[in-house]
Amino acid sequence: MSNYFELFFLFLMAIIGGAVNVTIGGGWFVIFPSLIFRGIQPVTGTATTTIILLSGSLVSSKTIIKTREISKRHFNYMVLSCTIGGVTGAFLLITFSHKVFENIAPYLLLCSWILFTFYNQIQNYFNLKFALRKEFKYSHTKLVPIFLLGIYGGYFGAGMGMIIFILYSFYGIKRNDTLERLAFFLVGASNGIAIIIFICSGLIFWPFALVMISGAILGGYLGNACKEKINIARVKKNAIVIGATVTLYFLL
Repeated sequence: MSNYFELFFLFLMAIIGGAVNVTIGGGWFVIFPSLIFRGIQPVTGTATTTIILLSGSLVSSKTIIKTREISKRHFNYMVLSCTIGGVTGAFLLITFSHKVFENIAPYLLLCSWILFTFYNQIQNYFNLKFALRKEFKYSHTKLVPIFLLGIYGGYFGAGMGMIIFILYSFYGIKRNDTLERLAFFLVGASNGIAIIIFICSGLIFWPFALVMISGAILGGYLGNACKEKINIARVKKNAIVIGATVTLYFLL
């Protein structure tokens, strides 16, 4: 594969991944295997995927409005807890042998695919099960799972936004705008601090990252623009098949 065709291929994959990420989630199943296919090692591929998807999401995202269900002070505690988790996860990725990650990654990918595939059923279950739950009540103990989520976000991160939606639905958050704001800031905090560590550690493969960041940003804009015009259910079915193929490839 020539250099120009290689970069065009990655740019195209990034457009698709960025569009998928802002419409139905699951951009990881497009970006990560594209990098592995081009010969990037899994740890470097994970770090590079993180900066690509986060860049696309941040630049193309809509303004996140403030909500009243969580106080500003408690919200800051959550972001701080997730940030500390992100630092921990990033250092775990860097410190442990690459072989450890290569052994774990296929199973993390499998769990992400299961969550992605059955997300609507899981979310509906929590919405029905806790429909009568009183309003969200903050407690410091609720920071523990957020910290653990931050570790996951810094170490791997696929599907983290969906996990946040499910977790806070369980906690009693009912408003979708609150859930979106939480996912936006918690994923951004965990992945953002991890990216800084990855950059300082030299884990980002910049020749591919720069091309794919621009593609992910373009894909994010296109995804947001076309979100109301496309058949989301059909797109998700196709994404599930792609995700299953990618997962099986890494498992086998």
